[in-house]
Amino acid sequence: MALSAQDNAYAERINRTIKEEYLDYWNPKNFGQLKRQVNKAVKHYNTKRPHDNIGKLTPECFEKKWFNNRQDVNYVLTIFDNEKLIKTGQH
Repeated sequence: MALSAQDNAYAERINRTIKEEYLDYWNPKNFGQLKRQVNKAVKHYNTKRPHDNIGKLTPECFEKKWFNNRQDVNYVLTIFDNEKLIKTGQH
Protein backbone atom coordinates (compact mmCIF):
# COMPACT_ATOMS: atom_id res chain seq x y z
CA MET A 1 0.00 0.00 0.00
CA ALA A 2 1.28 3.46 -0.89
CA LEU A 3 1.84 6.13 1.73
CA SER A 4 0.28 8.79 -0.50
CA ALA A 5 -1.64 8.90 -3.76
CA GLN A 6 1.42 10.34 -5.50
CA ASP A 7 3.37 7.12 -4.83
CA ASN A 8 1.17 5.41 -7.41
CA ALA A 9 2.65 7.55 -10.19
CA TYR A 10 6.08 5.97 -9.69
CA ALA A 11 4.66 2.45 -9.86
CA GLU A 12 2.67 3.32 -12.98
CA ARG A 13 5.77 4.76 -14.65
CA ILE A 14 7.77 1.60 -14.02
CA ASN A 15 4.86 -0.54 -15.24
CA ARG A 16 4.70 1.49 -18.46
CA THR A 17 8.45 1.19 -19.04
CA ILE A 18 8.40 -2.59 -18.51
CA LYS A 19 5.44 -2.93 -20.88
CA GLU A 20 6.67 -0.59 -23.64
CA GLU A 21 10.40 -1.33 -23.59
CA TYR A 22 10.27 -5.06 -22.96
CA LEU A 23 6.94 -6.86 -23.16
CA ASP A 24 5.68 -5.16 -26.32
CA TYR A 25 8.90 -6.25 -28.03
CA TRP A 26 8.93 -9.81 -26.68
CA ASN A 27 5.18 -10.31 -27.13
CA PRO A 28 4.56 -13.15 -24.65
CA LYS A 29 2.10 -15.80 -25.86
CA ASN A 30 0.94 -17.24 -22.52
CA PHE A 31 1.05 -16.60 -18.77
CA GLY A 32 4.20 -18.68 -18.27
CA GLN A 33 6.09 -16.64 -20.87
CA LEU A 34 4.73 -13.41 -19.42
CA LYS A 35 5.91 -14.32 -15.93
CA ARG A 36 9.42 -15.24 -17.14
CA GLN A 37 9.69 -12.16 -19.32
CA VAL A 38 8.55 -9.80 -16.56
CA ASN A 39 11.20 -11.26 -14.25
CA LYS A 40 13.82 -10.86 -17.00
CA ALA A 41 12.70 -7.28 -17.70
CA VAL A 42 12.81 -6.26 -14.03
CA LYS A 43 16.28 -7.76 -13.65
CA HIS A 44 17.51 -5.91 -16.75
CA TYR A 45 15.81 -2.67 -15.66
CA ASN A 46 17.60 -2.78 -12.29
CA THR A 47 21.01 -4.15 -13.32
CA LYS A 48 21.74 -3.20 -16.95
CA ARG A 49 19.57 -0.26 -18.06
CA PRO A 50 21.09 3.19 -17.33
CA HIS A 51 18.71 5.76 -15.87
CA ASP A 52 18.99 9.46 -16.71
CA ASN A 53 17.75 10.66 -13.31
CA ILE A 54 20.55 8.92 -11.43
CA GLY A 55 23.52 9.97 -13.54
CA LYS A 56 23.22 7.30 -16.26
CA LEU A 57 23.78 4.58 -13.66
CA THR A 58 21.74 1.43 -13.18
CA PRO A 59 19.66 1.34 -9.99
CA GLU A 60 21.89 -1.45 -8.68
CA CYS A 61 25.06 0.58 -9.31
CA PHE A 62 23.51 3.73 -7.85
CA GLU A 63 22.48 1.86 -4.70
CA LYS A 64 25.97 0.42 -4.25
CA LYS A 65 27.57 3.85 -4.65
CA TRP A 66 25.02 5.45 -2.34
CA PHE A 67 25.48 3.00 0.53
CA ASN A 68 29.18 2.17 0.11
CA ASN A 69 30.61 5.61 -0.69
CA ARG A 70 28.12 8.07 0.68
CA GLN A 71 30.79 10.71 1.26
CA ASP A 72 31.75 10.60 -2.46
CA VAL A 73 28.22 10.78 -3.83
CA ASN A 74 26.56 14.16 -4.21
CA TYR A 75 23.11 12.96 -5.22
CA VAL A 76 20.04 14.48 -3.64
CA LEU A 77 16.90 12.38 -3.86
CA THR A 78 13.48 13.91 -3.44
CA ILE A 79 10.85 11.39 -4.39
CA PHE A 80 7.89 13.33 -3.11
CA ASP A 81 7.59 16.13 -0.59
CA ASN A 82 3.98 16.10 0.58
CA GLU A 83 4.64 18.72 3.30
CA LYS A 84 5.91 21.24 0.75
CA LEU A 85 2.80 20.79 -1.40
CA ILE A 86 0.53 21.25 1.60
CA LYS A 87 2.37 24.43 2.66
CA THR A 88 2.11 25.90 -0.84
CA GLY A 89 -1.53 24.86 -1.31
CA GLN A 90 -0.75 22.49 -4.20
CA HIS A 91 -2.25 19.34 -2.71
